[in-house]
Amino acid sequence: MGYSDPLLYKEFYNNIQTDGDVALLGFSNHDRFEGDLYDLSLKNWDINSKWELEKKYDTIVCLRTAYFAKDPIDFIKRCFDSLTDDGRLIVDWGFGDHWRYDNYKIGWKKNGEHECAYGDENYLHSALWDNEKIGNDQAFRMFKEASIKYGYTFQGINESLIYNEVPSVITYEDIEEKFIILGQRTYNLSTPWFLPCFYVLLDLRKRTPIIF
Repeated sequence: MGYSDPLLYKEFYNNIQTDGDVALLGFSNHDRFEGDLYDLSLKNWDINSKWELEKKYDTIVCLRTAYFAKDPIDFIKRCFDSLTDDGRLIVDWGFGDHWRYDNYKIGWKKNGEHECAYGDENYLHSALWDNEKIGNDQAFRMFKEASIKYGYTFQGINESLIYNEVPSVITYEDIEEKFIILGQRTYNLSTPWFLPCFYVLLDLRKRTPIIF
């Protein structure tokens, strides 16, 4: 999504293995991964439409894109419906990294200003949150510390703040209704060259019904 792309995608590329037929949601080229491309710029996929993929895939990769979903639970359901049995979804959500704006925000909306990217009204809407699984994470604690100089405090960065600044929040409980979490990686990219930003990368396997 910007200045942090080279560093973040290097980390993602080193930790992502895809299997079988792959769908790349939010990708317009094969610079980083191989698979069928789906993107708003290609006019074949809009995360906020009632989208369906052209077939079922063994793996769906969606990076730096899920937070554009107005309804992240619907997004997760559509990914679930687009996977083969036991298929995998690799997806991330994040906070921060708003170099396009004068006012830094941990979430996407604050004081009447709503984050957008790559075009007018292409707003960021959602985030993944869990006080225990994210709030206590070491990388997130580093992210919090880096946010102090932008007016945030350790006490202020909590669940209520996330819900105040993010229009649509998805939880681990929502995700685990459809998927088993195979792995999670967290990334704090707060450095002297970046505004504070934090990402969670999830490797999920589709839950399939038990047939007796």
